[in-house]
Amino acid sequence: MENSATERRELSEAEQKVVRERNWSLVGRVAQESASVEMCLRSLMIDLLNSKYGDIIAAGQGASDLIENCIALIRANGEITEQVRGGGLELLRSLKPLFAQRNNVVHAPWFPSEREDSLTEAVSLVSKRRTPPRPTLVNYAEIEKLCSDLNAALPKIWSIGDAVRRANGNH
Repeated sequence: MENSATERRELSEAEQKVVRERNWSLVGRVAQESASVEMCLRSLMIDLLNSKYGDIIAAGQGASDLIENCIALIRANGEITEQVRGGGLELLRSLKPLFAQRNNVVHAPWFPSEREDSLTEAVSLVSKRRTPPRPTLVNYAEIEKLCSDLNAALPKIWSIGDAVRRANGNH
């Protein structure tokens, strides 16, 4: 039998509703922030391609492909400075784990408990290719940090795009 000091309180139905709504809100925030970053990455790829067909080439690519293609294009671009190249590569590489975390948040179902701990965390069933789903702890504070990190990347991506446009003579 559990010690009463370590027992977790059961949540009321109203508290469970608040938890469900917080979960949905966090998933929505992650989806929105990541969609904004994807749009910026698409714009960066178009700038790096410096082609009238850039929109067509970048259209429909997901974040992972956009990141990889932008990395390759930044490496190959002889017009940008080494400072822009280094900063761009560092930023793009830093986005990879954010999008991996984003995928786990957005594509895995969340299961909050009916106990007090669901006020700060939930369990999600993360399923990767050809592996059984595995329970993964979702900490709300970490998800809020993910949203902040994605949002903080936006002006940095725009800044790299501006530098690329200037280097290409497209102000």
